[in-house]
Amino acid sequence: MTWRRRSFLGAGITLASAGAIPRATAGMPRMALTMATGEPGGGFALYGPAWGQSASAAAPVTLSYRASGGSAANILLVEQGAAQLGLTTLAVADQAWLGTASWTGRVTLRGFRALFPIFPASWQVVSLLDGPVKRLADLAGRPIGVGPAGGASAVLTPALLGAVNITPRLAIAGLYTEQIELLLRRKLDACAFFGPTPLPALRDEAAKGSFTLLGVTKAQQAAMARLPGMTRMIIPHTSLPHQTAAVATVGSDAIAIGRADLPDQLVAQLTEAALSHRPILRATNLPPHGMTLKNDWIDASSPIQIHPGAAMALRHHGFAAPARLVRS
Repeated sequence: MTWRRRSFLGAGITLASAGAIPRATAGMPRMALTMATGEPGGGFALYGPAWGQSASAAAPVTLSYRASGGSAANILLVEQGAAQLGLTTLAVADQAWLGTASWTGRVTLRGFRALFPIFPASWQVVSLLDGPVKRLADLAGRPIGVGPAGGASAVLTPALLGAVNITPRLAIAGLYTEQIELLLRRKLDACAFFGPTPLPALRDEAAKGSFTLLGVTKAQQAAMARLPGMTRMIIPHTSLPHQTAAVATVGSDAIAIGRADLPDQLVAQLTEAALSHRPILRATNLPPHGMTLKNDWIDASSPIQIHPGAAMALRHHGFAAPARLVRS
């Protein structure tokens, strides 16, 4: 099997941020920050600017945005200092912190800290209704798409399929819209994407009635959920147009991250902006159930450290911030 990859770090995009929330500068100098987000069609591309708008109105920051493949690419951008804020998933952050994945170079990446939970991100595998793939096992020996290079699916799908002894013939990384087009043209037999349920790109195309979601068996779900940062999830039957039943899968919560050396007071304001203004963040066209935040979003046994500034805001809003994990 060949895993084709493109560059993790996409082109930079700069946008102005403004908002109507009263500013709380508290005497701090204004800082210019870059946030690493994601490619169009995914949840990060929508959530990042919405958070940025709230944050720039609540804290003394001027934000620009850098599009990338997603979870792994964003961690690398923060590690390299090319971005100070980013969006990722717990499972990918686990890989970075432990240095267990090939994309990390097998070295630990610990220059970032967790800030707050965003939404549950599920593994969504789709095939054509009239195509050859009817169940997950049918992916063996077939070409599949795994979303943008540097995204959660591109780095997690090999391990997820490996956990259940399924080996595709070819796995190709690319933009969501490009891969959906390849699926429709039958150049790919399935696509495996990772993101809010449903992923915006899939929701838009599924309205045409072309796709079916592939579920996992109980045994497959149990094997996949044993991977670090992964958990069992259910995709509700109302998630996609023409979907008639709930689908079992796995997933990992999406989280915001920031550089470890960001000032505590600033990080507290940035986190407070996200947790206090959820209606603004929901104005992203992301599904309401995909925006549900869990109070126990991070387990005390997690290796990922939480920024002290974020811990203050998290506890204020009733979210977990175990003392063992709080570290500047």
